[in-house]
Amino acid sequence: MSPRTRRLAVAALVAASLAGTTAPAALGHAALSASSPAAGARVESAPARVVLTFTEPLQPDLSEATLRDDRGRRVDAALSVRGRRMTLAPADELARGAYSVRWRTVSTQDAHPLEGSFGFGIGVAPAAGSNALEESPVAGGGWARALAHGLLYAALLLFAGALLCRALLGPGWPARREPPPATPPPADPPPATGGGVATIARPRTAAPPSATRDGGAVAVSGPRDAAAVAVSGAAGSGGRAEAVVFDAGLAAVALAAVAAAVDAADAAGGLSVDGLRAYLLSDTPGIARVLLVALLGVALALARRAPRGAALAALAALGCVVASGHANSAEPRGVAVLADWAHLAAGAVWLGGAALILATWGARLRDAARDVLPAFGRIALPAFLAVVAAGIVNAVVELSSVTDLWETAYGRVLLAKVLLVAAAAGAAWTHAYRRRDAAGGGRSWALRVEVGLGVAVVMVAGLLVAFPLPPQQLDAATRAAGALAACDPCPLPAPRPDELAVAGQAGPQVVAAWIRRDAARLSGTIRTLDSRGRPGAGRIDVPGGGVRSCGRGCATFETAPPPPRLRVNVTVGGRVHAVSLPATWRRGESARARRLVARAQAAMRALRSVREDERVSSGPGMHATTRYRLVAPDRLAFETGGGVRTVQIGRTQWLRTPGNPWRRSAIPGGVPFRTRSWFRWTPYARAAQVLRERGRTTEVALADPATPVWMRLTIEERTGRVLRERIAARARFIERRFHAFDAPLEIVAPT
Repeated sequence: MSPRTRRLAVAALVAASLAGTTAPAALGHAALSASSPAAGARVESAPARVVLTFTEPLQPDLSEATLRDDRGRRVDAALSVRGRRMTLAPADELARGAYSVRWRTVSTQDAHPLEGSFGFGIGVAPAAGSNALEESPVAGGGWARALAHGLLYAALLLFAGALLCRALLGPGWPARREPPPATPPPADPPPATGGGVATIARPRTAAPPSATRDGGAVAVSGPRDAAAVAVSGAAGSGGRAEAVVFDAGLAAVALAAVAAAVDAADAAGGLSVDGLRAYLLSDTPGIARVLLVALLGVALALARRAPRGAALAALAALGCVVASGHANSAEPRGVAVLADWAHLAAGAVWLGGAALILATWGARLRDAARDVLPAFGRIALPAFLAVVAAGIVNAVVELSSVTDLWETAYGRVLLAKVLLVAAAAGAAWTHAYRRRDAAGGGRSWALRVEVGLGVAVVMVAGLLVAFPLPPQQLDAATRAAGALAACDPCPLPAPRPDELAVAGQAGPQVVAAWIRRDAARLSGTIRTLDSRGRPGAGRIDVPGGGVRSCGRGCATFETAPPPPRLRVNVTVGGRVHAVSLPATWRRGESARARRLVARAQAAMRALRSVREDERVSSGPGMHATTRYRLVAPDRLAFETGGGVRTVQIGRTQWLRTPGNPWRRSAIPGGVPFRTRSWFRWTPYARAAQVLRERGRTTEVALADPATPVWMRLTIEERTGRVLRERIAARARFIERRFHAFDAPLEIVAPT
């Protein structure tokens, strides 16, 4: 390359970098930015449609959304996608209850699927979903995508690395460059003539070559044997190198096609002609995947006839990999793309070149040490330094902070890749600089280790590609979604059929648990809620079990063997609040639990009279007691621990505070009092389980995350009457005892 051409290339790279640094921020993923109804909203009337607005234009054929109620049943709704909006139009008017919307889009920047969910409620708080973004590397196609990309990168780095090394070191590399054969002895002099008489000179006697016969083959040894063998070995290595390059190129072409098909199937939810067309021909990332296959085919065709042209095609193919990956959606995009491209190209030269040497020379690696390895070292060291420099730039682009390396799943995988690269560099240093033997060779085992670690590096890179979003872009998408209305109370999941949903009091907070149980362990999720229903503060611990945080006021737990009760400690401001929750239940009896609750509600509403003692608490040291008397059909009288007395008959109420006379007024709201409305449990039996049977009573657990409220009822089996009720809800914890069923009782209007 001439000095002038070099200067132009450097100027172009600098200009591209500056353009990248001044480019506008690009999210690069179709993340949800607004919705109607808003996420976490409670609306009083059913919306005619649900509208989702995203940060990027959507691919209609690859985007979807579903509407479900809090029991997980899909609601029939027509979906339309136009521009940046999705619209769900329910076929019928939505009933009162909680709903969740699950959406899935495909980025127009790097073609990565992105999915999330949010919830809203009609007349109630939302019961399921949150504006969460899927960030698992095994989401969708999962390990199939990671494996396909890992194998593709292994073949691609070997093929592209071989072509680039040959362009730098010569088309015959890594065959040894042998010295020319020794000069043959001079020929016999021509016959001498003198005076017309020819004189014939007898040739000098030479030592005959030695010959041996083995199975019909003759082996000749003579002065030029060593040179002949060396030339033959070099020629053999050259043939093997050609075969390795061809096989790697063929594998790269095939795996590029397979990876594109796997990505398309993941994005489209299945492999189909329409899905392939929508994914591969509609935007830059898809077209880059098609061009990758084409350019690898061109490089394979030119590998023997035009090595430099093949190297340029391979370099362009690496650019297609960058254009279809995370770098194309990062910001600043120009810097990210150039850094990723340099990272791939330098990695191909370093690891791909080392793999080609190993594949070509194999067991005879020491024979190549004198010439092949030193020549490779001259380009391998700069390539390694370029890998490190470009990797640092990529990390700055992808990570929000250094702590992402151990606090996020993506960061931990990236850290594993960094450690593998460092180990491979150590192996390279060992075979290049340590313990050279007398023949000038290095440790062949170290080169094998280096190549093995290189394979591990590219497989980890395949796993990184499977992540929908690196931490930096995930934060950007989350900030875009942050414009959505905050949920208050935050959405809580509806219990699954095999889960027990129970709650209790830990200081001023509700501690709710979704528990799963088998013979070996107890596991599940714990949520804490403050008095406003928002995620609670403090650290969650399960004595004797393992706990992992899943966000503020959220933890997953596992303890073995399974205890009969789940003990939870919540530490707030150095003070520990403990709660003990039931953790055993009669699985498979949810239907029976609901029947028991319905029967108990009917039995209590049929009573002529009953007494009730109530204790209400909102936190440590804060409680109130009240005694109630109820007489059917419309009479209630109660007295608080502070001496306040109240009587309600139909639409009229009388109130008396200590030291004051009775005051008469209408019942607030104007709704006549009825004893039937006092007992109300079935609306909160969204989830119901039979906890235990003891003597003549059965204990039932009820949960309604939409309200949210958790109840436990102790029911008398013979009569169906409720003897005890315990309630955990935001800002209040209630315990009630019922007695004196149908006992003589009279309530009259005060005078």
